[in-house]
Amino acid sequence: MLAQALTGIHVIEVAAYIPGPACTQILVGMGAQVTKVERPGGDPMRVMPPLDARGESPQFRVLNRGKAHLTLDLKLAEDVARLRELAQRADVLVDGFRPGVLERLGVGASTLCAANPRLIYCAISGFGATPGDSVLAGHDLNFVARSGFLAMTSVDGEPAMPGAQLADLTSGLMAATTILGALHARERSGRGGVVDVPMDAAMRWLMEPWYAVEQAGVPVSRERGHILAGDLACYRIYRTADGRHLAVAALEAHFWERFCKAIGRPDLAAHQHDGDQVGLGAAIATAIEVRPLEAWAQIFAQVDACVTPVRTVAEAAAEGVAHLELPVG
Repeated sequence: MLAQALTGIHVIEVAAYIPGPACTQILVGMGAQVTKVERPGGDPMRVMPPLDARGESPQFRVLNRGKAHLTLDLKLAEDVARLRELAQRADVLVDGFRPGVLERLGVGASTLCAANPRLIYCAISGFGATPGDSVLAGHDLNFVARSGFLAMTSVDGEPAMPGAQLADLTSGLMAATTILGALHARERSGRGGVVDVPMDAAMRWLMEPWYAVEQAGVPVSRERGHILAGDLACYRIYRTADGRHLAVAALEAHFWERFCKAIGRPDLAAHQHDGDQVGLGAAIATAIEVRPLEAWAQIFAQVDACVTPVRTVAEAAAEGVAHLELPVG
């Protein structure tokens, strides 16, 4: 069963905030045993707002459930020795510090991999180990900005703040994927090694399709419009009668035809790719504005047309939390 795919694999997490914990949470969902090493006082994410009634971070809990926790002060020789001992028996170590930090403390990749050749040492940092930008600090917003993503999510010409930590979570997912590949390679070679997952590279990976467009000689900007960025009326967000919103992604002709019929405008079905997308969008907006969101939700629950209510976080959470665990079977 996939949920037990990593049973018997021991992972040490020496990381804080989101990227490293997100990576190891995926591995926990596959059956790995994870020991989270925290500094004295704990991972700062424990007390990062918003906090619950107990003064704890729900985000910390969800990213670190199912893990064993160990407090080590890596400025103390005895705690450094303890981490070395753990790493000597571990399969994976996830390092969430800037390049060189753990090396200077005597528990870097060269030291730990020499003592345990089967160890997979996964470093998640801002810019990787290559000299240059690797010395710079950065958080999620910095990498989202560098990638060009913010420029593609502007509102009235101003970049809009993302609603989730895209670079943090993408780098965690990429790190988990890389670790799985390294574990598979170790089965053949018997040896581990070092894998490097820069957050900057993870965020740029999300933008690669747009880079391809730009490099093909088609200038990319949010204002120019593209079929997946609001250029087509069939792929947009529309306001409902109660001030809520409906996400319409009826790209294919059969979805578009069903959508037009459902909103009472079957006459628009033949005009999906007309040159006047502004006028088409206005006609759709007028039709959508006559009903509140829940009325549309009920209609499109019965119509397969790639149309979805824009839910609040509270509404989405009430429908169930998507755990980072693989399905059984």
